[in-house]
Amino acid sequence: RPDATSARPPSPDSRLFLLADVRLSLPTAATASPPTPPTPRRRTATTPNSTMAESNTSGGEAATAATWDLTPKVSPYLDLHMMFPLLEYVDSLISSGFIPYSAQDVAAARLSLLRPTHMVDYAMDIYRELHGQEAEIPPEMEEQKARVFERLEELGVGCTRFRELCASQERSRLVADGKWNVKSLSQMTALGVNADVVETYRQNAKFNFDCGDYQTARDMLENYLSLFASSPQRTEAEEDDGFSPQDHQGKDDGAAGGAVGDPSMYYLTSIDPDLLQVLWGKLSCEILVEDWEEASVALSAVKAAVEKLVSTQKISALEALRQRTWLLHWSLFVFWNNSSKGLESMVELFFTELYLQAVTTNAPHLLRYLTAAVLLVKRRVAKNAGGSRGQERDARRLMKDLVRVMRDCDYTDPIVEFVD
Repeated sequence: RPDATSARPPSPDSRLFLLADVRLSLPTAATASPPTPPTPRRRTATTPNSTMAESNTSGGEAATAATWDLTPKVSPYLDLHMMFPLLEYVDSLISSGFIPYSAQDVAAARLSLLRPTHMVDYAMDIYRELHGQEAEIPPEMEEQKARVFERLEELGVGCTRFRELCASQERSRLVADGKWNVKSLSQMTALGVNADVVETYRQNAKFNFDCGDYQTARDMLENYLSLFASSPQRTEAEEDDGFSPQDHQGKDDGAAGGAVGDPSMYYLTSIDPDLLQVLWGKLSCEILVEDWEEASVALSAVKAAVEKLVSTQKISALEALRQRTWLLHWSLFVFWNNSSKGLESMVELFFTELYLQAVTTNAPHLLRYLTAAVLLVKRRVAKNAGGSRGQERDARRLMKDLVRVMRDCDYTDPIVEFVD
């Protein structure tokens, strides 16, 4: 297994960030613990250091950076690990000469953000980048690394039986018999799997995420979610037809004749706030491994789960509004990296009444992203219209809807003013 403590973030796609900020200033410290699977929380970043901007730009450019930078507004709604691709992007701009920031300042910001995580080797690399390759690593970093490996080993041992079961042929039989759930597994004492073992497995997934091993965390969360799901039974012919279980949603029977779960939430048979947190963790993993197709599925699962919980009064309307605000911010990574219909899907989501309420109430700064998306979608519609009056009307309707949203948002910037 690769050293999880040295995992580095993926390289970001510039399409999101070029439209996101006129200039991107740097958060210098994290003031709260990061959201980690399966418990995402809000995180706040300090206001960018104004003296750094003033020393590296002319007066007019510094004013522009301070005025239009969205980093302090966006960062409270992002998983801490999502900040690393942002800083990687800043590094690329510095090396290309597009921004006059200091690479040392970026490294210092990255080291500050790494402190709450378990990516100790990565933090050590950044420390040497700041203080020289011959610099002595602080003892507390070495101690943290030892604790991380110890805890990782402890969690791994605690869930060995369930991890082995997930990779065995026995799993398929248990699923077919309708016994792939925590209650049934606990009753089969010979397996050595009970609720405590499963909980340790979940904690292990979270710990791997904190180490930057997003792929392993994603696979483990998939296994964990499967314990609470019931997908349609498939015949041998269907298994050979090349289609996924979602293509056979018309079937009513799940494993062992049980009811099929909700296909919009990985076939989960029920949802509660704890499972919602796991779905958030799954979405975070998909974004950080840059699997945009699966990230779209995970995004839809979180959206469906939030609406299900609020409709069954398991979370309050205010909490649902907060969850939708988070989802809008996380969705930017997904929609702007989806080359097919990502922007169209973004416009559709943002114009949905409940999510539009989240924009106007909690996050008017997202109007910049919505405006850019509408302009690009309108251009596509007009280009593909071919003289079609219907598509031309759709393009005009998009602009009218956008202007209506602008009237309700207490926000403006050069992109918004361009349309307004």
